[in-house]
Amino acid sequence: MSVKILPVTPLNAEELVAHRGYRAKYPENTALSIIKAIDAGALFVEIDVQFSQDKLPIIYHDTTLSRVSGFEKSVFECNRDELLGYPAYEPDRLGDTFIDEKISPLEALVSILEANPDVKAFVELKDESIEHCGREFILDSVQNILHPVADRAVIMSFDYSLALGARKSGWPLVGLVLKQWDDLYLEEVRAAEPDFIYTDHLIIPRECDLTTIEALRDATLVAYEVGSQALGHSLLDRGVDMLETFEIEALLAAD
Repeated sequence: MSVKILPVTPLNAEELVAHRGYRAKYPENTALSIIKAIDAGALFVEIDVQFSQDKLPIIYHDTTLSRVSGFEKSVFECNRDELLGYPAYEPDRLGDTFIDEKISPLEALVSILEANPDVKAFVELKDESIEHCGREFILDSVQNILHPVADRAVIMSFDYSLALGARKSGWPLVGLVLKQWDDLYLEEVRAAEPDFIYTDHLIIPRECDLTTIEALRDATLVAYEVGSQALGHSLLDRGVDMLETFEIEALLAAD
C-alpha cells in the first residue's frame, strides 16, 4: 500500500528573512542579492557589516576578501574607496557570472529600503569590526547612516554588550544573536531587552517549551539556517517566530 505524501504549504513572507539577501542564486551581501530577494517577495532581509581600515562600513561578512572577492587581502588593510572597487561575486561558488558586482557601502542598504518602504532589514555588526573600531564608534557610525530608516533597521550582533549599548542609546529596534542557548538566561541578554533574538535552529533543545522562557516573551525568535519548507513549518510549530534562509524564493513557492 502506497503512502500518500501531502504537499508542504508555502511559508508566509512575514515569517521569512532573506539571509544575506537571495544568496541561493546571487552573491551574498550585495545590492543585487538584496534587491533580488525583495523582488522574490522578501519583506525582511539580513546583511552583515564590516569596517574598512579607515573605519567606514561595508556590506560584507568575512574579514578577508578571498572567498567573496577572490583577492588575498584583509578588509582591515584596505580603505573603503579601495574596497568598493573590488568585486563581490563568490568565484568558487558562482564562477565569473557576477564578477561585475561590487562591494557595497552600508549606505546602499538605506537607498534600497527607501525605495522599498514595506521592507525591514536586520543589520549584523560583526565581532571583528567591533574589535577593530570599538563598540561606541561602531554604534555611532551605523546609527548615523541608518537614521533615515531607523524604524525599519534592526541593529544586531553576537556581541551582547553592543546590543545593550544600542538599547541604551535609544535605537528603536535591537537584536542579538545567541552564541549558545543557555545565554538566554544571562543578565546582559535580559537587560538588552532585544526585539529580536536569533539562534541556530540546531541548538534549540528538542523538548524545550519556548513559551516558558522569560527572555522570549517580548522578543521575536528567529531561527537560522532554514533550507526547506518542511523544516520551516516544524520550527514554527515548535514556537519559533521567524526563519532565516538563503532560499527565500523556494520557501515562498507553492509546490
